[in-house]
Amino acid sequence: MRKLILPMVAVIAFQVGCNKSPEGGTPGSKDSFKIKAPDMATTIKQDNKETVKLSLDRGSDFKKDVKLTVDSPDKIKTELSKTTIKAGDDANFTITVSPAKDAPLGDHKVKVTGTPDGGAATSVEFTVKVEKNP
Repeated sequence: MRKLILPMVAVIAFQVGCNKSPEGGTPGSKDSFKIKAPDMATTIKQDNKETVKLSLDRGSDFKKDVKLTVDSPDKIKTELSKTTIKAGDDANFTITVSPAKDAPLGDHKVKVTGTPDGGAATSVEFTVKVEKNP
């Protein structure tokens, strides 16, 4: 039984890892990109802030700048660390998420969109769980 548990845990951990967008740029080619976001919900108390790490996963031929935008629900403020990821720059970026004092409790979706200089845009969503601040 013990021999079965370790492989099962490894498979579950592998699946939980990352949440990826569909391909942007030129899908189905090496001239494409994806946005990676956390798969697990980020828990934040009302009137606090947390930083969420994301990244751009470029295909080997993708050499374009990508403009980033973020959409969030009412009463949840979001701020990108970068609004553009230039070709050749570090592909990691963060979003600071700040629920208001009266933000609704529960799970909320935050959507990040990457639009390249030429080619198709792509989006990924991640979940923010707002909890009561005592």
